[in-house]
Amino acid sequence: TSLTSKPFEPPIHTLQQETQVHPTYFMSLALISKHSLIRATKHVTTKNPRSFQNALYIGKINFKSASTSSLQSSIQPNTNRKLFDDASDSMNIFHFSIANNHDDTIRDLDKVEHKKSTKNNSSNKKGIAEEVVADHAWRQLNHIWSDEEIKKQMATKNQKHKPVTQEDKIMKMIMQAMYHSFNTMTGYRHEDPTAKSIEWRLIILESFAGVPGFLAAAFRHFYSLRALKRDHGSIYTFLEEAENERMHLLVCLKMFKANSITRALVIAAQVTMTPFLMMTYAISPSAMHRFVGYLEETAVDTYSNIIHHCEKEGTNLHKEWSQLQAPAIAKSYWALDKDASWVTCLKHILADEAHHRDINHTFAELPPNAENPFIKEHMKDFDRAVMRKTEKVMRDSLMRY
Repeated sequence: TSLTSKPFEPPIHTLQQETQVHPTYFMSLALISKHSLIRATKHVTTKNPRSFQNALYIGKINFKSASTSSLQSSIQPNTNRKLFDDASDSMNIFHFSIANNHDDTIRDLDKVEHKKSTKNNSSNKKGIAEEVVADHAWRQLNHIWSDEEIKKQMATKNQKHKPVTQEDKIMKMIMQAMYHSFNTMTGYRHEDPTAKSIEWRLIILESFAGVPGFLAAAFRHFYSLRALKRDHGSIYTFLEEAENERMHLLVCLKMFKANSITRALVIAAQVTMTPFLMMTYAISPSAMHRFVGYLEETAVDTYSNIIHHCEKEGTNLHKEWSQLQAPAIAKSYWALDKDASWVTCLKHILADEAHHRDINHTFAELPPNAENPFIKEHMKDFDRAVMRKTEKVMRDSLMRY
């Protein structure tokens, strides 16, 4: 069988189109291409054509997008120089692989991809696993907290906003009245709370906490349409906040069930508080954001106390919760370790709540039509999500082939 020695060259239109894509995309493809092609050459030397064609195919389709010229035209000047070496290595390895590849193997590439596609389509009919959907890399991206960041967020548990304006004082008074009433209703006590009193407290709290963000996003969305003006990125921040709170609720529901009384209280809270929040936002958006800021302060207090008692021996929560594993959707959502505990999950929820506290207190003080100061955080979260997704795809691909 004859061998082909013609190097692969990416089409010109590919280079022109993909230079407009985010640099992280090229970084990711360069890494995938490099590792896949290294694997391909390994199988050439071991004379394993089946494994060779699969690894080569992965490297080939990614190398089209991660060629050196595309990478150089898209990369930022201060980016790690090693990425250029990755792209160059990919090119050299690819040329070597093509030079040692059999013609019949090349012709089989499309057949292999067709079989993989058919297999994936048939598996999708069974539905998508919850832990797969919980990975938010394809929708409202949540921040993935590092251990150091969580420690910093937990250290802010006593960070409280002092009311300044009359509006602030009214919102603070309303929040305090609701907080103490809620404690009485759920049977919650600060010292050594029982697991039962915490369970339905968290369900009610998270079901209500997901309302304000969505309302703020809706009001801003309709105002942008009505006024024919930009929103400067704030809509996304509040949609992400609402989705984040909803995920907190879904995670809690994986750990404990909601009885009929809890469900009734959830409905009652939503029916009574949603009109109040809507009216407040229509009159004064800053007042609602201040109210939510105070609400999140109480949430941080609650989660800090829960975590403290989970880690303190001899308490009710330590006895019932310290050995529990985090649910699968939590592990996907926050990119936790496979053996992550329920307490670790609670720490991530606390970090989220502390961040929502800061967001809402910030927006309560921003002037109308101000730019969203959290836009850059969303951009960084996107970059990190792309890299995490790429690493996962690369690992899965190398393990599969």
